Amino acid sequence: MTESATAGNAAFAPTGPCWICGAGEMAPVTRAIFEFSAYAEQDPELAGLTGATVDLVRCARCGFGQPAALPTLPDYFGRMYDQRWSDEWMEGEFHEGTKDLIFRETLRDLGKRIPAERRTLLDLGAHVGRLIHLAAQAGWRAEGIELNPRTSAYAARATGLPVHRADLRDLQAEGRRYAAVTLVDVLEHIAEPVGALRAVRGVLEPDGWIAVKVPHGPNQLLKERIRGRVFRGYRPTVADNLVHVSHFTPGALRMALEQAGFTDIEIRAAAPVLPPEVPGARRAARVAFLRGTTLAARAIPFGARSPLAMNLQAYARNGSA
Repeated sequence: MTESATAGNAAFAPTGPCWICGAGEMAPVTRAIFEFSAYAEQDPELAGLTGATVDLVRCARCGFGQPAALPTLPDYFGRMYDQRWSDEWMEGEFHEGTKDLIFRETLRDLGKRIPAERRTLLDLGAHVGRLIHLAAQAGWRAEGIELNPRTSAYAARATGLPVHRADLRDLQAEGRRYAAVTLVDVLEHIAEPVGALRAVRGVLEPDGWIAVKVPHGPNQLLKERIRGRVFRGYRPTVADNLVHVSHFTPGALRMALEQAGFTDIEIRAAAPVLPPEVPGARRAARVAFLRGTTLAARAIPFGARSPLAMNLQAYARNGSA
């Protein structure tokens, strides 16, 4: 146990050097707190982590952020994400459309890279299936991977499309290959993300494309700190419970894709998540602000590196035959 990972009898293992560039110069930038009291009946061992803390550290070389240590509880992430959503909640998630702008832009940009006759797509972390639903409407032959049993079952029912509860290696072993693989708000949830990106290449066709959308780590933390100064009692956080375990800069995201073997990498500010559809001028003003900020970040040189870019969108090609 180190000073950066503490609480009761909770056990943590240090993560070591930077997961992206391998540098050892990692400096603390904020602290994550574990709160799992809601799991007291479902998973008492997981609930026992409540009160633990761990530092989020940032690499001095590439800017990537990761926890200084990870819980040694077996299948920690699988147990944390075993959320037992209600049917009503999943129905709302599917129809709310708050990420439709991101999904539609992703499909449009992939469509510019992949001819119509080759448009097969695998959405990694399909959640309730909204992206594959929109993809099928746009003419893609779409499938998903979703490990949560409730959301994967809902996605299959809602879309009528294949939704696998499987590892990428299982699909690779079956010989499944796709022209495009999408990871929208997924890679930040995965420890040691270069390995996950290499696994994606195993199910991509030669010259296939990957689309990745992640939060911009330092800018998200800056936003949280500003909110903490503006709103009394608000505690800034970007990593509580290690829901986000990988925190990217544009440079770190590019390096991760390069190390995984991708080429022709393009990174820009991502489209925003929009607020739910509710009547009134307040939402319209919020949407205008979010869209305007994204357009400004895309218009200026090095906009993905500017404070205007809250999220990053990357495209890269599988150049290996």
